[in-house]
Amino acid sequence: MIGENTIMYDLRALQNKVAEILAAVAKVCDEHGLEYIIMHGTLLGAVRHKGFIPWDDDIDICMPRESYDKFMEIGPQYLPENLKIQHYSTEKECPNLFAKVRDCNTTFLHSEHVDLNINQGIFIDIFPIDKIKKGKWDIKAEYWRKRIFNVLNECHDLAYIKGIKRKSSIFIGYFVYYFFWKFLFRSIKRADFLKHEDNRRRKLHLNGDDCTFYSVDREITGKYSSFVQRKKYIFEKKEYWGPDNYDEVLSKLYGDYMTLPPKDKQITHKPLLVDLNHSYKETEGICKNENSDI
Repeated sequence: MIGENTIMYDLRALQNKVAEILAAVAKVCDEHGLEYIIMHGTLLGAVRHKGFIPWDDDIDICMPRESYDKFMEIGPQYLPENLKIQHYSTEKECPNLFAKVRDCNTTFLHSEHVDLNINQGIFIDIFPIDKIKKGKWDIKAEYWRKRIFNVLNECHDLAYIKGIKRKSSIFIGYFVYYFFWKFLFRSIKRADFLKHEDNRRRKLHLNGDDCTFYSVDREITGKYSSFVQRKKYIFEKKEYWGPDNYDEVLSKLYGDYMTLPPKDKQITHKPLLVDLNHSYKETEGICKNENSDI
């Protein structure tokens, strides 16, 4: 360990491992008629670098809600044995509303997840694309619902709060943790909290307009229909589906996306531990995970 929360590891080897997960997920989707698109930094990497952004260490894909739900159903049957879907419905302490596909034979430990009894293998993120109402005030209201949900959910974990940099935000984090989770919500299981929000978004999707968020954390929207208009992109010497209107998407998300950011902005997720050859279950100091239904 070098410096605070800094480790040395082979970034390129990690990227190759993560790319293997993407290839396996894309294979399942293509063979079963499920739609997906590479998004966010992965789409940017495909357009600008034909692969990973050189300093990036993760992959994001999105699926229309119907394909996402179907993947959650059939994925465990068709993915390779070492790959497991992580979701609040499969792991009791899973902290995310979206899904991850993790490699159980590896280790990738985030500081905010160190106390959680979950699968800690390397991963890709899979986000559902949901329709929302397209009116100005409907969009703003939904954006703030998501923001408030994210704060409540993130501050469920003390490890996350301890990693916050701004002192004012740390105070808010502890307030949310003790007032909401230890007092107001003390009888509510996290999985039930996540399920309630997931169901709310599903209902909104069924009644939504041709509108969706480009990013769940930002008030940036576009046409839902544009995400089912796809074309292939080269990413690490293989072809994957992405949005046909990549320039609109990347311009909204990143502005002048073809210009490299300054060196101090070229950062990874800063994991506490990366091991590409050993399972998180074998690594000393990492909570062992026994998956079970909720």
